[in-house]
Amino acid sequence: MGDEQRLLYDPRRERDACGIGLVADVRGRASRDVLDRALAGLAAVGHRGAWAADGVTGDGAGILLPLTDTLSGRPGAGLAMCFLREGWLRGPVEDACRAEGLEPAGWRTVPIRMSAIGVTAAASLPRIEQLVLAPSEHPDAERRAYRARRRAERVAGVYLASLSFRTVTYKALCAASQVAHFYPDLEDPALEVPFAIFHQRFSTNTEPSWERAQPFRLLCHNGE
Repeated sequence: MGDEQRLLYDPRRERDACGIGLVADVRGRASRDVLDRALAGLAAVGHRGAWAADGVTGDGAGILLPLTDTLSGRPGAGLAMCFLREGWLRGPVEDACRAEGLEPAGWRTVPIRMSAIGVTAAASLPRIEQLVLAPSEHPDAERRAYRARRRAERVAGVYLASLSFRTVTYKALCAASQVAHFYPDLEDPALEVPFAIFHQRFSTNTEPSWERAQPFRLLCHNGE
């Protein structure tokens, strides 16, 4: 090495891109601390996004969590995180799940705080609802959930941020520091997770939207 100090960071390789991160317990132990650290990490990469002219609306940010009983309401249940443009679009989501052998077990309107988003984001705010799926005995339930999501999204006005028996995505067209404030679910002291993946979008070649905010569902990646 000689006298030259070698560092992992090389400023010559600096690039503008989204902010991403992962927090996990190496032994797989669930705790509230893991989620708090992930939310703090998400807030810390706010500079990796941009702001709309209203000074509040961000490019979009979100967090992916393992699905727990606290979130789904019952052991082994699945959960669809839905952005719906009309209330009647619940029907096509249910139909898509039934077509794949998954049984809907009830809807829940996700609590939100409008004070966390700007007027630009509020103007295009979808109905944010969760469909709980009954525990499935199918060994390929996760594959069926994937197919159900793709089937449901063929209907105009339906977007599923996630549909899974394993994970759930909370995302919004807001700044990174506002995700937890927008979704009171994320502030629940009883919500404990073994890992969390977070993302702050940096919109470069596409217009920000609720659907494009925090694009990943399975992997943590950087870029569009």
